[in-house]
Amino acid sequence: MKRQNGFTLIELLTTLAVATILLSIAVPNLQEFRRNSSQTAGINHLLSGMRIARNTAITTNSRVTVCASNNGSACEAVPWSNGWIAFVDLDADRTLDVNESIFRAGERADGLSIASAEFANNFVFRPNGRVMGATVGQNSGQFTVCDDRGSEHAKALVLDLSGRPRVAYSGMTLSCS
Repeated sequence: MKRQNGFTLIELLTTLAVATILLSIAVPNLQEFRRNSSQTAGINHLLSGMRIARNTAITTNSRVTVCASNNGSACEAVPWSNGWIAFVDLDADRTLDVNESIFRAGERADGLSIASAEFANNFVFRPNGRVMGATVGQNSGQFTVCDDRGSEHAKALVLDLSGRPRVAYSGMTLSCS
């Protein structure tokens, strides 16, 4: 008599039930992982741009302006999540002029909201590496990075008194608006 290989209906249904349970647990975790990864990528892109801008200001002994930009070619009064540019600001007027060139640009951060009360549209790294907002006395601040999950999952990118940018992981109450 010939023996047949295969699965019984009960074995197949049991396997499908176990697979369904595992997938129902894994899919929400994968969505959370994707959101966290997207938020981290947006923060890291802006953070690396700030670090390069600060280093450029120090090494070239000049002012470097970082400003929000919608089109990647001019400073504009738009949210930071629309994009940004960094350039050596030869005349210290916080606007990109013909003789100044962009050395770093950030693209739109889809799905993220990036805002700063202290640095609404731009900030400047001085030749000593310190940051300056709208006035000389405005030399520290933060960017709040939010996604559709709200304030509970918000992160802060902080520019401290020395101008060093860093991500703050705890100890802050953040608000997404």
